This record gives sequence, C-alpha cells and structure tokens, in this order.
Amino acid sequence: MKRKGEVFRRAFLICIVLVIICIMLFLAAYTYFGRRTYVLLEREQLNKTADSAQELFMRPADQTLSRTTFLGYLDAISYSNETFYILLFTNNDDGNYYYNTNIENYQDSPYIQEIYERVLSGEAIELNNFKISESKNAICAGRPLYLESDSQPVGCFILIKEIYNVNSAFTRLSRALWIVSFCLLPLMILSAYFAVNQMMHPLSEMTNVAKQLSKGNYGVRAKEDYPGELGLFARTLNNMSSALSSTIQQLESEKRQLGYILSSFSDGVAAINKQGELTHYNPALMKMFGTVDIHSPMDLVPDRSIWDAFDAVVDSEEPRVFHYNLPGERTLWITIVPVLSDTDGCVGAVGVFKDATEIEKLEKMRNEYIANISHELRTPLTSLRGLLEPLCDGMVKNPETQERYHTIMLHEVERLSRLITDMLQLSRLQAGTETMDMTMFDVNELLEEVMQSFQSTAKKRNIRIELETHEDLSPVLSDRDRIEQVLVILIDNALRYAKTTIRLRATDNAHEVIIDVWDDGIGIAKENLPRLFERFYKVDSSRKDGGTGLGLSIAKKIMDQLEEQIEVDSEEGEWTCFRFTLKKYVSNAIPLSSVPDVVIPSSEQNPKEP
Repeated sequence: MKRKGEVFRRAFLICIVLVIICIMLFLAAYTYFGRRTYVLLEREQLNKTADSAQELFMRPADQTLSRTTFLGYLDAISYSNETFYILLFTNNDDGNYYYNTNIENYQDSPYIQEIYERVLSGEAIELNNFKISESKNAICAGRPLYLESDSQPVGCFILIKEIYNVNSAFTRLSRALWIVSFCLLPLMILSAYFAVNQMMHPLSEMTNVAKQLSKGNYGVRAKEDYPGELGLFARTLNNMSSALSSTIQQLESEKRQLGYILSSFSDGVAAINKQGELTHYNPALMKMFGTVDIHSPMDLVPDRSIWDAFDAVVDSEEPRVFHYNLPGERTLWITIVPVLSDTDGCVGAVGVFKDATEIEKLEKMRNEYIANISHELRTPLTSLRGLLEPLCDGMVKNPETQERYHTIMLHEVERLSRLITDMLQLSRLQAGTETMDMTMFDVNELLEEVMQSFQSTAKKRNIRIELETHEDLSPVLSDRDRIEQVLVILIDNALRYAKTTIRLRATDNAHEVIIDVWDDGIGIAKENLPRLFERFYKVDSSRKDGGTGLGLSIAKKIMDQLEEQIEVDSEEGEWTCFRFTLKKYVSNAIPLSSVPDVVIPSSEQNPKEP
C-alpha cells in the first residue's frame, strides 16, 4: 500500500480527534441536558396523573368514589409508575386525619409534613427537587380533594417519585447511548479515513505534479475538473507549469547558445561568481593551459595570481588588462571585466584570454619589415647621394672617373628598381591579385633554357651548372613563366654562394615532378632554415652579399599560389638544396579544385649529390 503523506496523516488525525470530541460533547450535553429534560418530562407526567386523580375524585355526588376505591386507584398508579403516594382525609368529628401511604415512616419526615399541610390548605403543588429525607430527593405533585358541598378540602393526595428511580432509568438510557456511540466510532473513523482520502486525492495528485516539475518533467499536468478551490489550484498549477516550462526552455536555449558561442571562440573565456566559484569556461581556454578534468578554478588555470586578479576586479568593480607569459614563448592578453547587476552590484567577473603570440610575432615582423625596407632603400639612396654630390659640386673632373661614377649610380638605380619591383610583386602575390596561366609544358626544355641563360655568368665565377633529367619525364601542368621565375631566383641565389657546382635535377613519381636546385656552397644553419622564406631575411653570418632579400619570399608565394610545395634542406659548411614539386599533366582531367597536400619524398641518394 502506498505510504500516505504527512498532510493526509495530519488531516486524518484531526478528523479522528474531532469525531471523538464531537461524540464526547454530544454525550456530555445529552447527559446534562437530557437528565433535566427527563426529570421535567417525568414531572409533567406526574402532574397529569395527579390532575386525572383529582378529577376522578371530584365527580358529581352520585358518582363520588369511596375512600377505599380511590385508595385502590392510587395503588394502581403507584405500582405502574413506580410512584409513592400519600392520601389524607380529614375527620370532622374528632379532628383527626385518615391517611394511607406506601411510604414507610413518612410522618418522621418534616419535609413531607410541610408538603401535605400546604396541600390540605388548598394549594396544588409541583416540585422538582423535593426531599423525602436527608439523602433522598424526589419530584412530587400534590392536589387537594373537594366535595361539591364543601369549600374546604376534605383531604389531599401527594404523588412522589424518587429522582433515584428517574436517574436510574436515564442512566440505563445513557449507557445504551454510550455503547452505541462507541460501537459506531470505528465506522466513523473509517468514514473519516475515506472522506479524508477522497479530499486529499486531488492534493496528492497535484503534489506529484509538483514533484515531477522539480525533477524537470515540465510536460506533466494536473486534472482541472475538481470543484471549487481545488480546481482553481489545479488550473493555477498547470498555468505555472506551462510558464515554467516555457521559461526553462528559453533558459536552456540561451544556455546552449551561450555554450555554442563560447565554444566557437578562439579566445579563452572564464567567468566566476561573487564567491569565486567557476561558472563558465570554454574549450579554447582548456586547450591553452592543457587542462582536462575541471572541478575548481585552479584546475582550469593553475596560477593563483590570475584568480587573485579576478577577485580584485570583483572587489573593485574596475576592469583590468595585463599580459601573461606561457611556456614556449607564448603570450596572452588577459582582459577581466566585472559583471554588474542593477540591484546587487558586482555579481562576478568575466575574463577573456587572447593568445597574442602571433599578433606580437606579426608586429615584430612588421617592425623588422619596415626596418628592412628602410635599410634596403637607404643603402642605394646613400650611394647615389654620395656620388651625386661630388659631381654636382664639380669636384670630379676626370672623364673616366665621371663615367665610373655614372656606372655605379646606374647599378644602384637598377638595384633600387629591382627592390621596388620585387616588393610590388610580393604585395600582389600576398593579396592574391596575381593570376596564374596554367598550361602544359616540358620540364626538361624549361630547365635547359634556364641553364643556358646562366652559363655565361657561371663561367665568369668558375661555377659549373649540371643538369640531370630523364627523356621520358612526364609533362607538367602549371604556369611556365612563374616556374621559370622560381628557377631563376633559386639559381641566382645558388650562384652567389656556390663554390664550384650547381646541379639541377628533375625526377618524378606517380603524381608529380620533383625539381632540385643544389649547390656546394657554405650551407645554412638548421636554426635559420624555418625563417629562410621570410621577407628580407638574411643569414648574416653567411649571406651578407645578395639581392633584395625578397626573392625566396616571392618564390614561396608563387608555389603557394600554384598549390605546390617548396622546401629547403642544408648542411652547414657543405651544401644547400631547394626542392619544389609540379603536378603532372593528365589528359582530359584538368583539376578544378585544390590539390591535396603532397609530401615531397626525400632523395634516395646522398643529399650532397642529388
């Protein structure tokens, strides 16, 4: 059986107590008022009997009863009603009384003598609390007896009924009533149980609805067909449930949206409440600090100083911005702002952790770029100024010297022109405005042409250019002019630093042709290789001579634009090898989308001789 609730138990207990109290009050009231009423009823009955007896005696003369007959009548009344009587007649001859009674020693009772003296004087009496003796009370009714010819009573009679007898009869009745009441008490309790259960059923149902709402089941509803306040309460509960369901759904939707927003942030986000408890954070922040299992703020960001900054913002209600350094030369910009409420003041704080490593790196590169441009522009301009000033001042008179000055000035102007041209081309490549004319061409033919164009320069520097190709090398699909430009940049770079040999080599695999530009120069240190394709980057210790410092950057951007790969490998003091790929031409299958990244295979031969 389902366990009843506390409200049911209390209501049932109250009903039982009320039933018992009502029964007790009823029985007490019945005992008190019923006894008096019963005595009054007995007295009225006794008065009626007395009146009847008086009328019987006072009939016409020809119907007058004898004393003996009247005495018999009183005996009959006394027997049937459990009543005592006293009958007195005056004796006119000697002044004595004739009497008869069924009360023993009535003459010894001064109370009885007082009563019959009053009745003999002609007074009809009715008494509720008449004393027969010191210990006995009774009700009585006394009537005088007259004859038609007499104006004075010839006698009297008094009917007396002891209250003890009345009480005895009433007690038996009361006892029967008590017994019946206690017999009916279990039935009343059972009826109260079912009545309370019936009354509590709607409340129990609505309590279950409230419990389901507290568990998150907002679709449950209570019956609304109950009468009166219960129906109103059920409808109010359902309205509240609907409103709560709508509110919870809206909050959950907003929570999901907030979760999506926080998850989409590349910056880390964390929020705390006024007590310093963590309320929100996103995966980006977890990734920054490499945390997985989060239970407290220190689990998320294991640095007490950061959370002290959060607490300081909550206390001061003023935002804070500061830098924080992570291992591995990483830098964070942390911005913490207070969360203010209209009524409660500051209720928490929100912090944004922005990884500024790339930003600061780009800022550093920008500063270096500006410094490099300034340096590269200042160098030829300084040379030109240094040559023009003597010429303008007329200090150079020798024609041969003037011609030499003019030659140097032309060289510096050409250098400045190349620098500006390279900068503009690199800018267009970075902006994506340079178009690529994709055509099929023969790599062997291109390599032969480029090699021939550098032969005279190589001979002047006593450098040998070698070409290794295969006659069955597949044609490629790319921009021929751009690939030629890349080869020119790489060979020109190799000519500056090669000792004796530059080797061009073309190989292929299933999907691409691989071109190597190798030289036996002084090589490049391993730590400088990652930055070799940056703008204006020069390895000061080994490559002080050279062009503008933009050639390799242009080559890198061209290969990126063609969706090809270019890389460099080197052994310091021994050799340097640049390697890039070209997609093979496939008949009737010109790719229209990006080609997947391809890993350039390492040469099976010794890198010294690719």
